[in-house]
Amino acid sequence: MPTYTSYAGEIASQLGAMRTKGHHEAAANRPASDSLRMDQHESALQNDAEKWLASEQLFFDTALTEASKAVADIQQKTIALQMNVEQLLSDSSLQSTIEADLAGERQKLMLAAGDRMRAEVDWRHFRAINNIQQQADYPESRYFHFGLIFVLALIETFINAFFYENSAGLLGGIAVALGVALINLGGALGLGIGWRYKNLLAADKRIVGWMCFCIFIVFAIYCNALFASFRSEFQILLDPSDVIQMRQAFLLATGEAKKIFIADMHFADLTSFILFGLGLILSCFAFYKGYTADDKHPGYGKKDRLVKKLQQIELEKQEILRQQIKDFLQRRRAEIQSTANEPSQLNGRAALRISDLQGAVATACTQGGAIQRDFSNALMAYREANTAVRATDPPPHFKIIPDLTSRISCSAAEAVVLGLGQAREDANALRDKYQVALRDRMQAFQLDSAAIMNQTFGLFLRNVEDEAKEKIDRLTPTIHRAA
Repeated sequence: MPTYTSYAGEIASQLGAMRTKGHHEAAANRPASDSLRMDQHESALQNDAEKWLASEQLFFDTALTEASKAVADIQQKTIALQMNVEQLLSDSSLQSTIEADLAGERQKLMLAAGDRMRAEVDWRHFRAINNIQQQADYPESRYFHFGLIFVLALIETFINAFFYENSAGLLGGIAVALGVALINLGGALGLGIGWRYKNLLAADKRIVGWMCFCIFIVFAIYCNALFASFRSEFQILLDPSDVIQMRQAFLLATGEAKKIFIADMHFADLTSFILFGLGLILSCFAFYKGYTADDKHPGYGKKDRLVKKLQQIELEKQEILRQQIKDFLQRRRAEIQSTANEPSQLNGRAALRISDLQGAVATACTQGGAIQRDFSNALMAYREANTAVRATDPPPHFKIIPDLTSRISCSAAEAVVLGLGQAREDANALRDKYQVALRDRMQAFQLDSAAIMNQTFGLFLRNVEDEAKEKIDRLTPTIHRAA
C-alpha cells in the first residue's frame, strides 16, 4: 500500500535548480520560439505539482469517506437506540429474572443449610448430654501443637545420647536415646489424650479417663526409673550388639526400677538421677500436651469444627449468589446509564466529524493554494532565467501560467456536513424525548435494586432455611404424621 505525505514546500525548494535549468536551456536557444508546448523541465515541474495536489486530494477524500461512514453509522445507531430505549422503558422483567436466578441456586443452598442444621443438632445434643456450657477450646493448629512434642523428642534424644554413651560411642547412645524418647513422650501423649474422657458424664467414659491418669502416674515413674537404671547397666556392656547381654542388662534394670515404688531404688550416679528427673518432667509436659490436643471433652472439638466448617461453606455459597445478583444489577444499571448517555455521545461524535471534515476542507484549500503558488514561482524563475539569456524570442506559452487548483475538489463536503448536522439534530431530539423517562427509570431501578438486596434476597434465604427444615422433618421416621 503506497504511503502518502502532505506537502511541505518541496516545490519551492526547486527554485534555484529551475533557474539553473533555464540558463542551461537558453544557452542552446531552447525551447524554440515557435514551440507551442512546455518543454521537459516545465512538464516535470507541473507533474510534480499535480502529484502533490493528488496527495492532498487523497487526504481530503479519506476524511470525507470517514465522515460519510459516520453519517450512516450514527443514523443506524440512532434508530437502534430509540428501539432500545422503548424496550428498556417497557421492560418489567427485573424481579422475575432475579427470582429465576435464585431458584436455580435454591437446591445447592438448601443442601448446605441442611448439612449445617444436622451438624448443629449433633453439636447441641452432645453439649446437652454432657452438660457442656462453654464453647469448645482447642488449638488453632494441630501441627504446631504436636510439633512441640516432636521438638522435645529430638531434644531428649540429643541429651540422652550423652547419658547412654558406652563402648560403642555416641552413635550407640543415640539409638537407645531415640527409643527412650519415643516410649516416654509417645506413651505420655496418648495417656494425656485419654485423660480427657473424665470430663464426659457417661460413667464408663469417666472410668476410662481416670484409668489413663492412674496409668500415666505409674507409667511415668516406672519408665523413667527403668531408663535411668538401664543407663547404668548399658554403659558397662562389653558388646552392646550382643542380644544376650542387652537382655540381661534390661532384666537387671527392670528389677531395680520396681524398687522406686517402695523408695528403695538405687541410682548409680548423679547422671542417672538427672536422667530420671528430666524424663519425668518431659513426661508430664507430653501428658499436658495430649490433654490439650483438643477440647477437654472428647468429640466436642471435632463437632465444633464441623459446624464452623459447614457454616462457612453455607456463607460462601450465599455470598457467591449475592455477588452474582450484585453483578447482574450492576450490568443493568450500566445499561440504563449507557442508554441515557448515548445520544450525547452520538451528538459529540457527529460534531467531531464535522470539525474534522471542515478542517480537512480548509487544509486542502490551503495546501492547494501553496502548491499553486510555489509552482508558479518555480515556473516563472525557469522562464525568466531562460528569457534573460537566450538570443531569440521566448515561445508564446511562456506568458501563460497553468491553473492547477482545479485538481482539488471539496464540493462533496457540504452534503456530508449537512448529513452530520441532521444526525446531530436526531440525536438531540431523541435525548430530549426520553431524558426524563430514563431518569425516572434509573431512580425506579435503584429502588428496585435496594428492595431486591434487602428484602427479596433475605426472604429467599429464610425460605431456603424453612425448606431445609421441612426436608429434615420429612426424612425423620415418624409413625403418626399430620396430613
